[in-house]
Amino acid sequence: MSRFLYYFIFLTMFSNIIASVPKILLFESKKGAIPSMIAAVIIGTLLVYIIVKLFDAIPGKSLPEMLKIHTPKWFAYPVLFYLFLCWFTAGLITLITYVFLFITFFSPETSIVNTTFAFVLVISFGVLMKSRSMLYMAEIVIVLFVPLIFFLLIKFFANPKLDWDFIEISMMHANHLPSYSAFGAALYIFVGITNLVIFNKLFTKKHKMGWKQLLIIGFTGMVVLFTTYFVPIGYNGFEQIEDFTFPWVSTSDSIRMKYGLIERVIFIFILSFLGIAFVSLLLHWHVALKILESIFEFKRLKWKGKMLAPYIFVIIFVVISLVLTRKLTQYQLFVFSSYFYESLPIFFTVLIISLVIVKRRAKL
Repeated sequence: MSRFLYYFIFLTMFSNIIASVPKILLFESKKGAIPSMIAAVIIGTLLVYIIVKLFDAIPGKSLPEMLKIHTPKWFAYPVLFYLFLCWFTAGLITLITYVFLFITFFSPETSIVNTTFAFVLVISFGVLMKSRSMLYMAEIVIVLFVPLIFFLLIKFFANPKLDWDFIEISMMHANHLPSYSAFGAALYIFVGITNLVIFNKLFTKKHKMGWKQLLIIGFTGMVVLFTTYFVPIGYNGFEQIEDFTFPWVSTSDSIRMKYGLIERVIFIFILSFLGIAFVSLLLHWHVALKILESIFEFKRLKWKGKMLAPYIFVIIFVVISLVLTRKLTQYQLFVFSSYFYESLPIFFTVLIISLVIVKRRAKL
């Protein structure tokens, strides 16, 4: 299997450690969060396998190209618009979460509009990059930040402040029925593979997807989810953990590096995950932009030979981001994120049904 497919999956997995996923899992800690995570790992790994196999049927083509060739317009365009909304929303949630996090812990005096504008200005240039350049940028970020994240996670597990008694108490709630909200949040860590919707056109050979690849993806997903859930409990206790707005950031502030150049782990922690989340957000919005371009083809909108439509779409992304960041509170963002994660089973169903229809009509 191409290494870039692992990057898609791992970037989404790591970027959600300090985003909305842990908050939702911990909020559901007494309502079946643990069985929900187990179910999400099994089903998420299976979904990765199905999606890779379906895209393997038509290598070298993006989903918009497949739908336009093999399905009628009344089916192709509504499906593409729905998928665009999902990718745009995923990026928007990540963006607003990190703006709130940055203002809370780094620069509380800065205007939220200025902070958001600074973020989207950088993101806008990245979103407009070529798809192949996005892949190489993802690889560079993985190589730079993942070793640092592993080092930080070892610090979390090796620190004597991690109280295993709290984790044992949380394990006593493993006998509840799975929570749908927690299941949706946990399933999100496997959504990275769906970036193949656009990036599949760069892969002209079939991917080898056997039990070893599935074992790597499933095992990594399980480690990420259980680390995401149990480490904040081990540091902060089980009873009050659901009240934390950013449980992982509060946890990282409990640790010091005695001989480090920077004593407080929180600064290294946030900057590392910001780097990962930044690329994850770029991938989401790059896919959203490409899908939107496939729906609205303004071929006459040109200036000096360059298509203007992508720039207009990115400006719309920026305006929506600025408006929503000002309007939403942290609680509203939490509710909004919960609804989005709960809709993920529908998203996967629509994507898989579309690919199956394409495969059958293409007679493959």
